Amino acid sequence: MIAATWRIAWRNLWRNRRRNLATLAAIAFGYMGLVLLGGYAVRVEHFLRTNAVYLQHAGHVAIWQKDGLDRASAEPVAYQLDPAAQAAILQWAKGDPRVERAGAYLLGVGMAGNACTTQPAMLLGVDPPLLQALLDHPEVKEASPELATTAQGTWLAAHPEVPTPIAVAAGLQTVLQKPKVLDQTKGQPPAPAVLACDTPAMATQLAADADIQLIGQTYDGMLSALDGQMVGTFHAPEQTAEDAQIVMPLAKLRELLATDRASYVALFLHNASDAPAVAADLGRALQAKGRKVDTYTYTDETWSPYYVGTMAFLGSMVGFITMLVSVVLVFTVAGAMTLTILERTREIGTWRALGFERRFVLGLLLREALLLSLVGLGIGLVLGLVGAAAINAGGFRFAPPGVAGTIAFLIKPAAWSCALQAALMPPGVLLATWWVSRSQLRKSPVTLLTAPTA
Repeated sequence: MIAATWRIAWRNLWRNRRRNLATLAAIAFGYMGLVLLGGYAVRVEHFLRTNAVYLQHAGHVAIWQKDGLDRASAEPVAYQLDPAAQAAILQWAKGDPRVERAGAYLLGVGMAGNACTTQPAMLLGVDPPLLQALLDHPEVKEASPELATTAQGTWLAAHPEVPTPIAVAAGLQTVLQKPKVLDQTKGQPPAPAVLACDTPAMATQLAADADIQLIGQTYDGMLSALDGQMVGTFHAPEQTAEDAQIVMPLAKLRELLATDRASYVALFLHNASDAPAVAADLGRALQAKGRKVDTYTYTDETWSPYYVGTMAFLGSMVGFITMLVSVVLVFTVAGAMTLTILERTREIGTWRALGFERRFVLGLLLREALLLSLVGLGIGLVLGLVGAAAINAGGFRFAPPGVAGTIAFLIKPAAWSCALQAALMPPGVLLATWWVSRSQLRKSPVTLLTAPTA
């Protein structure tokens, strides 16, 4: 009986195929738009999360000395992790199977010079093997290959023979007027010991080598300097760092600042969803040993404000548009079903006169509305996936707000996103169909049979 009812519902839809085809088209194209929108949101989330965790080196979990995130820049000795704390954290991470890798980081500020001028610089110290492992991570290769690839030259690990290899953000490279990286200067005449600054010859002399002077202040207040060799340049994940960031070996930044401390230790996990549990477990383990630390996950706004803020805005926008389109589609189906019910008033009266209960007739109408919705959603899903594949194959590029350089414009529909967007429509359609059907079904069979129809 149930199968027969579904067959009747399908045949009834076919009787009004012109109107129902128009309704199907509206549902299909509306849902296709939602699939593409959801796929874009998934792509952006993956891109921003990958940048925050791996390229901005926030990690899935970051461990700071208690209050260090706010106070370490002003009082580094008191609010940075000492060697014992670093060792305790790394030892714990090594024994936890949820942790893929971990490493200490040191943040500093200083000046970068080209022997003629100096510019403020944001210094990031990281072990070169860890840096290379993060850049080669499959998630980075998939979501953000452009930012993981150097604009010129190579990353630090490719030059173990260089005393102080550094990678310089492309904007800072331009400001310093150093157009060539180390490999590009090999075999050419060296620059003179004293450059002819503020003369026409300066540009040629600056291009003769890849040397950049790094100047900093040690934690005891003394000036310190290193001669770095620019082995590569890169585009920073955030526009604010494009004109200032320098990445260098952790040991060299420690030498520049005369310290053995670390600003924080970052943990990189096999599964990002484990971050809250890992942060809580590590915090308890360190507290039990008497160490006062703060643990942050990449979803903490105080630690990853750009990621959290952007995703909050994007989530609100996508959610609003999804609800708006879903409501429009529900009303589209409801309008089509209203006309169908009005045109079939005598037919409904016949069903009722033959002894069929209101529940049976209502079930038939609900099945028709549900079939109409599901078929439209199925067609829309296919169109959305085909559209996403076509866009991805087009090789389009764009410059995201707040990110230096351009990235590929990709649509990555996710099963959970498509299912969630599709699940919003059927309940609304069924409710709307029930609402427009109930007034007709309350009428007596005689009234229905004698009612005028279009």
